[in-house]
Formats: sequence, structure tokens, C-alpha cells
Amino acid sequence: MSIYVTVRFFLHTLICPKIYYGMFDISSLKHILPSEVYASIAENLDPERLREIRLRAAQPVCVSYGRRSTAYLTRNGISENADSSLIASVDDISNAVVAAAEHSVYAYNDDINRGYITLSDGARIGICGECVTEEGRVTAVKNYSSVNIRIPHEIIGCASGIMSDIVANKCRILLISAPGGGKTTMLRDIARLLSDMPPCRNILIADERFEIACNVGGVSRHDVGTRTDVISGGDKAHAFECAVRTMRPDVIITDEIYGERDVATIREAVGCGIGVIASAHSSDPETFAKRSFARMLAEERLFERYIFLSSDFSAERVSAVLDGELRRI
Repeated sequence: MSIYVTVRFFLHTLICPKIYYGMFDISSLKHILPSEVYASIAENLDPERLREIRLRAAQPVCVSYGRRSTAYLTRNGISENADSSLIASVDDISNAVVAAAEHSVYAYNDDINRGYITLSDGARIGICGECVTEEGRVTAVKNYSSVNIRIPHEIIGCASGIMSDIVANKCRILLISAPGGGKTTMLRDIARLLSDMPPCRNILIADERFEIACNVGGVSRHDVGTRTDVISGGDKAHAFECAVRTMRPDVIITDEIYGERDVATIREAVGCGIGVIASAHSSDPETFAKRSFARMLAEERLFERYIFLSSDFSAERVSAVLDGELRRI
């Protein structure tokens, strides 16, 4: 790579750390949302600031918008007062699920049983309802009661501030925040930077829920780098095994880890000399340290840094950093 290209790359990441690469196309939700809800959002709200849309049967429609964790949606925008809010019906919830499943709920049954459907543009629809079980296993969900549509965002350069720490610690990093704290957005940018920033690396994204790269027809909907491979839809154990055996990644990036099975999968990759960058849910270091799988990670020092992200997007993004033994730095 020429000196000019290298300098231009670093200038871009330093000078433009928070520029949106692609705005979410709100029209992709037109067939899913009730007409009044879609019209209000499309006419009154900025898609870049929209984070969640919540429909609950016979309850006010709520959105997470900008710095607001929750606001009521009215015909004219958002309000703190529920009296003028739009109300979602039972049919609105059912119609949203059926539309998200492309009118083939049976084909999406496994996803619905796990509580979500991921759309082709990366929007993720969480689903609540009545579970039908057989021998302790969920076989179907009926009588849908609520949906939560999470809007994906892509922010070029949002990970620039932590890249030196990531590289210095062997690319063995766990990003941690409460739900909605921007972990997936950060993972996308880390993949892009590690892929394209000298010295360039082979990156493999294990995209279990189609959320990080959002591949559609083999093509990523987000910019995750020119040297990045993506395995979508399979569980982490399958993706990691395929990656190690056939793709020769320098770093594997994956989404939320949980429990002993994921720890075992990460252990195998680290043992092969591969960096692993992942995410996990927790509100603060003290709470995270009490989780059983966190203690397992620390005992084996599978990660070198635990980076906690603030859920307040107006504040400093990194709220705390722990070393590989869960000690504050």
C-alpha cells in the first residue's frame, strides 16, 4: 500500500470518526408497520436517530429516539404524554410478524421460536407471545402480544478510539454493554478497520443472527471490510470450526456470547492462535464479574481486555476497561 493511501486512510478515520455510512431505509418497514405508525415515522422522525419501534397489543406505540430511551408515537411525532399516542391492536402485532416472515410463518418457525426475525436489511424484530412446548422444548409461538423492531446503524470510525488497545492486546477483546448500547455497530467498524487498516488482516465474522454484516444473497449490506469473510445463520460452534479449518482467519468477530458452550468455542480458536472479538450483555463491571461464564473467561484469560460501552450515546463511549483478569485499568 502506498504512503499516500495509508496516510489518507488514517486521516479519514481520525478526522471523520462519526459519519454515517448508510442511512437505514425506513421504507423497508412499510409493509410491516401499521399504516398510521409508518406514516408518522416517515413524515416526522429522522431515521438516523431512530433506534427501536415497539408495538404492544392494546397499548401505546413507543419508540427509542435520539437520547430518549422511550417516547410515545403520535400522529405528529413523539410525545412524553401517552394520551395522544397511537395504539397497536392485536391484529397489528400478528400482521407485523406475518409480514416479517414473508407470509410464511412456517418457514420462519425456528427463528420465531428463538424470539426474533432478522430482515434482509439487518433490522431485527423481537417477538413475544404464547409458547407452545413439547417435552420442555418450544415448538411454536402463537397469540403474538408484542414486537420490538431494532433499527441497525452503521457509523464509520466509531471504533477508531479503541483500535490501538485492540491491536495491542492480540485482538482478544470482549465488548460489553446493556442491551441497545451499540455493541453490534462497534463490531462492524472493528471488522472494517482490522480488515483495511495496515497491517491488513483476514477477518471472519460469525454472524449468527445476520446482524453484523447483514449478508443478503452473499453480499454484505454493511461495510465490514474488503478482507472479511462472513458465515451467517449457523451457531458459533459451527462457524468457528469452519473458519479454523478452511478460511485461515487472523481474527474472528462474533456477536453476543453466553454460557459454557460459547466459552469452549472461543477457547479452541484462541488455542489455534486466532484473535477473537465478541460482545456480551451487562450493565457494569461488577455485575458482569458475577456471571459464571465471565469467571471462566477470566480464569483462562481468553480475552485480554473487557471494554464497557456507555449506553448514553452523548457521553464518552467507553465507560470502563478491565484487563484479562477482570481488574480495572
